Amino acid sequence: MPIAQSVGVGGANLRSEAQYVQALLNVFRADQGLSALELDGRVGPLTVAAIENFQSAVTGVVDGRVDPDGPAIIALEEQIAPALDEVRAVTILSLPLSYRPAEEEPPVEEEPVLDDGELQTTVDQLIST
Repeated sequence: MPIAQSVGVGGANLRSEAQYVQALLNVFRADQGLSALELDGRVGPLTVAAIENFQSAVTGVVDGRVDPDGPAIIALEEQIAPALDEVRAVTILSLPLSYRPAEEEPPVEEEPVLDDGELQTTVDQLIST
């Protein structure tokens, strides 16, 4: 899910896009031994600091904003590209391997139906006991 608008300082900061950037930043932060950001979709001082930290360490362009098609989003998405390829491969392979034909349902056993004579006999037996 690439972003369509900027996230960070002066950005549009759409909630879903901010959450996406926060999740990508958390991958980087985990590799650095840093605590994860809350995926709340709000761009506050912690998210801006995380963007700046990432930019300083990876892109060299530090402006506190992740722009569509900019160096920060490209680098953030590149860090997860190998995992995405693996997920795609596993998904593609697992679909045919997990196929199980539908089991045929057992036939429905019908309740026995009594004709009038059998019903009368049953009633007579119940009354006589």
